[in-house]
Amino acid sequence: MLNNKVSKAVRLAIAFGAASTVAFTANTFAAEDEGAEKVERIEVTGSRIKRFSEVSPTPVTTITGEELSNAGITNVSDLLQKLPSSGVGSAPTTTTNTIFGAGINTTDLRQLGEGRTLVLVNGRRYVGASVDNPAVDLNGIPTEMIERMDIVHGGASAVYGSDAIAGVVNIILKKSQDTIDFNYKKSITEQSGGEEESFSFTFGGEDDKISFITSLSYSETEQLEAQDRDFLRNPVSGMLNPDNVSDDDGIPQNILATGEYAGLQTLGYYDRAGDAFLPNGHVVFEDNGAFSPVTVGGVTRPAPNNQLRYFGDGFSNGYKFIEHQDLATPLNRFNVFTNVVNNYADDHSMNFEISFSKASAYAESSPIFLAESIRSDNAFLHPDAKAQLDEAGQDSVTIYKLASGFGNRTYEDDRTTLNTTLSFQGLLLDEFDYEVYFSYGRNKNDTTWNGEFLSENFNKAIDAVEIDGAIRCADRDSDGTLVGALDGCQALSLFGLNGASQEALDYVTTSASISKVKQQQVIGGVISGYAFDMPAGGVSFALSAEHRKETGSNEPGAAMQNNLVFGNFVKAWDGEFTVDEIGVEMSVPLLVDAPFVDSLSLELAARYMDYSSVGDNVAWKVGFNYAMNDQLRFRGTKSKSVRAPSLSQLYSAGTQSFASYGDPCDQTNISTATDSKKANLIANCQAAGIPNPGTTVGDWRPSDDWRSVTPPSVNSGNPNLQEETSDDTLFGVIYTPTENITLIADYWSFDVEDAINSLGAQRVVDDCYEASSLDNSACDLVDRDPITLDISEVRNGPYNLASYALKGVDLEGTYKYESSYGLFNVRLLASYLEHREFNTDVSSDGYEPTPTVGEVRYPRWQGNLTLGYTYDDLYIGMIGKYRHSTVQDREWTIENNNYNDVPSYTEWSLNGRYNVSEMIEVRLGISNLFDITPPRNPETYDDGEFFDVYGRRFNLGLNLRF
Repeated sequence: MLNNKVSKAVRLAIAFGAASTVAFTANTFAAEDEGAEKVERIEVTGSRIKRFSEVSPTPVTTITGEELSNAGITNVSDLLQKLPSSGVGSAPTTTTNTIFGAGINTTDLRQLGEGRTLVLVNGRRYVGASVDNPAVDLNGIPTEMIERMDIVHGGASAVYGSDAIAGVVNIILKKSQDTIDFNYKKSITEQSGGEEESFSFTFGGEDDKISFITSLSYSETEQLEAQDRDFLRNPVSGMLNPDNVSDDDGIPQNILATGEYAGLQTLGYYDRAGDAFLPNGHVVFEDNGAFSPVTVGGVTRPAPNNQLRYFGDGFSNGYKFIEHQDLATPLNRFNVFTNVVNNYADDHSMNFEISFSKASAYAESSPIFLAESIRSDNAFLHPDAKAQLDEAGQDSVTIYKLASGFGNRTYEDDRTTLNTTLSFQGLLLDEFDYEVYFSYGRNKNDTTWNGEFLSENFNKAIDAVEIDGAIRCADRDSDGTLVGALDGCQALSLFGLNGASQEALDYVTTSASISKVKQQQVIGGVISGYAFDMPAGGVSFALSAEHRKETGSNEPGAAMQNNLVFGNFVKAWDGEFTVDEIGVEMSVPLLVDAPFVDSLSLELAARYMDYSSVGDNVAWKVGFNYAMNDQLRFRGTKSKSVRAPSLSQLYSAGTQSFASYGDPCDQTNISTATDSKKANLIANCQAAGIPNPGTTVGDWRPSDDWRSVTPPSVNSGNPNLQEETSDDTLFGVIYTPTENITLIADYWSFDVEDAINSLGAQRVVDDCYEASSLDNSACDLVDRDPITLDISEVRNGPYNLASYALKGVDLEGTYKYESSYGLFNVRLLASYLEHREFNTDVSSDGYEPTPTVGEVRYPRWQGNLTLGYTYDDLYIGMIGKYRHSTVQDREWTIENNNYNDVPSYTEWSLNGRYNVSEMIEVRLGISNLFDITPPRNPETYDDGEFFDVYGRRFNLGLNLRF
C-alpha cells in the first residue's frame, strides 16, 4: 500500500469494516495536496473501537431522537419501560410509598435489578440517582437533547466496567444546533389526576471552530390517586370460600367475591375517630369521648367467614385503604444542559458538557396507625366507657386510631444533580483516535418526613388525668401511682376526629429530615486505531484506562438519628471507594472473501478492575462476527461480567425495620426444631445465658407463654461484601434479504453468582443459633440484653449468597416501504423468556431455586410494535405494547384460589405530527387509545408497575423553530 492518507483510509476500512457487510464510504478524502483527506470513524456502543460501520459486535437496540419525538415522549424512561427487554426500575408508579427517592425514574434491563444496568451519557459514566441508588435518574436527561439511545443487551462489563451485568443504556446527546426551538406539551387524562405539562427551550450555534447547544426544560406531573379511577373504586377482591371443607378437598380456599359481595374492599379496624373493643362491644368515638356501635357498609353484619368488609357506596367506620392509596407520585423537574465544542486545531477538539437537574416529588401514605393502651382513669375517656371497664374489672382499654387529625405521612424529596465533563479528543499520527476526559458529578437528596410523632412526648401526652379541674399529663412513680402533673406537657386526646387540641398536636408531632450526598469523580482515556496487518485485513484495537472515586454520606436530622421519632430511626454514615481500571479490546479479521465467508472476525476484550472496597477482578469477552454474504450475518460472545457493591450496600449504618421475628431460644421454637438443629439450639442458647433451654424447668419463656419477639431489627450495610459475577452467553443471527427488511434473533443467557441479597431478620437469628457454635458471622449481627435475655437488636445486612439464572431470545424486525403514497415503517421488538430462577441462598442445602417464568413479573412473551406512516410533512404512528398471559403463583394448586390466571394485556397509543411550516410543528396523540385497564384480578387490578393505571390520555404538543 502507498504510504499516504488515502491508503491509510483504505487499510483502516479493511480493519474496522471486517465485522460488517455495510459498505464503507469515507466522508471526504482526496489527494493530499487538495487538503481534504479526512476519514471519519464512529464509536459503536458496546465497543470502544471506532469503526467504519454501525454494526455492533454485540446485540444493540437503537432508538433515535426522532422515534422519541414521534412517540410523544417527554421522559426517556417512559419509552424504556415499553421495551420488552427492560423492566420498570424506580418510577412514579413504584415509589408512591417510598420514604427516600420518590419519583426517581430508572431502567432495569432483564429485571435483574436497576443497579445491574449501567446507564452512560455519551459513552461515559453519569452520577447515580442517590447515595442509596447507584442507577442513573433519567429525570435529569433532557429528551430534546437526545440524538439516539443504544441499548446493549449484556456482555458489556469488559468494555465499560462494573454495573453492566444486565447491559448498558448509552444515551448519545446532540453536540450542536443552529436553530432555536421551543417545545410545549400538555397531557390530559380522561379521568382526573396524573396530568402533565412540559416546556423546553433549546438553542445553539455552529461555525468552523466553536459550536454549542443549550437546553432548558421544565415539566410538572400531577399526583394520581386511586380514588381518581373508577376501575379502582370498583375493586376486585377475594374472599374465603364458604364451601371449602379442608386443604385437600379439591375446593379452593379463596374465591373471587361475587354477588352481593362483589366490589367490597377490605376494611381496617383503625377508624379516624378512634375505636375500641369495650366489654359490651366494638365502638367508635366522638370528639367528646361519647361512643356508638361500629357501622360496617351501612349494616352491622360482616361478610362471610367474619371478613370485615364494606360496600363501596355505603358508609362504614374503619380505615378504607383506597383513601390513602396513590398510583403515581407527583413530580416536578427542571433541567439545564449545555455542550460546547471547540475545534482548536486540525483533528483535535475540546468538549465541555454541564448538566444541572432539580427534581421535586413527594410520596404519601396513610396517617400513623395507633394501637395504644389507655388507662381507665384517662380524663378524656367517657364515663360510660369507664363504667363498662370497671364492671368488667379492666383497668385499661386499647384505642385503635388512624391518626388523620395529626396529618398524613408525606415524604418530600428534593434532589439536585450536577454533572460536568471536560474531554479532549482527536487523531494522533493520522490513524489513532484518542480521548481523555474528566467528569465530576454530585447528587444531593433532601428528604423531609412529615406527620411523625415524638415518641417520648406522645407517650407522656396520652396519659391524661384531671388534676385540680384541669386535664394534665400524669406524673407517676415506678409503681404507676399518680403523684402529680408533668410540666410543659400537653395532654392529648385520641377520641374523635378533632378531639386533640392544637397545643397537644404541636407537642407530639414533628417533621424529620435526612440529607444524602453522593459524589463521583472520573478521569480516563481511550486510544484506538490500527495495530498491524493480517492476511484478512488490519487488526484494530482500543486501550482504555479509568480512575473513579465515589463518596457518599447520609446525615439524618437529630430527631431521627437520636431515635426520637415514633417508631423510626436512621443512623448517620459516610463512606467511599476508588477503582482503577485498564481495558483492552481487539478486533481481529480472520477471513475475508472466502467460500461461504464474506468476512469473519474475532472480538476480544478484557478489563482489569482494582477496587479499594472489594479488591481486584477481571471481566472478559470473547466473540465473533461472521458475515456469510450481504444478507446473512452471525455474531456471538461469551463473557464474564462483574458488579461491585454500592456505597450503601457497603457502609449504611442502619435504618429501623419493622420485620417481626421469633427468638430461636423460645422453648416452643426449640421443641419444634428438627433433630439436626435442636442440639445446636440448646447448646448455643445455653451459651447465651438462657436458663434450661428446651425444657420446662425454670421460668424463662415457658412453652405455655411463648410469644413472638419483635425488638428492633435494623437494615444496614455489610463492609465484607464481595463483587458479583455473571457468566453471559449471546448468539445472534441477522438477516437482511433486501435493503428494506432486517430480521434479528438473539439468544441470551445470564448466570449471576454471588448476587447480593438480604436474608431477613428471622434468617439472621436462625443462622446464628443453628450453627455449631456462637462463633459465626451471623451472631455478629445479633445483640441480646444481658439482664432480660431478650434479643435487643438484629442487624439485617446484604450478603453474597444469592444467584440468578435466566435465558431467552430477543427478536427484532424492521420493514420500510416507500411509495408515491408515502413512507411506511414497521418495527417489532419481542422477547421470549425461556427460563428464570432465583436462589436466595446458594450456601444452604435447604434453599432450592425458585422458578418464576410465567408469573406476573416475568411473562413468557413481551412485545412492542411500532407502525409509522410519513407523507410529506405528516407523520402518523401507532405503538402497541403486549404482555403474555401469566399466573400469580407457579406453585398454585386448586386448593389455593380460583383466580390464579392473569390474562394477556395489550395497550395501544396513537401519535401524529404535522409540519404546518418550516417554523411550526403540531403534535397530537392518544395514550392507551382503547382505555385498557389492568387485568381484573385481585393481585393486578391496581398494579401500576406492569399495567397502565392512568387510562386514556390526550396529548397536545407544539414546536416552534427559528
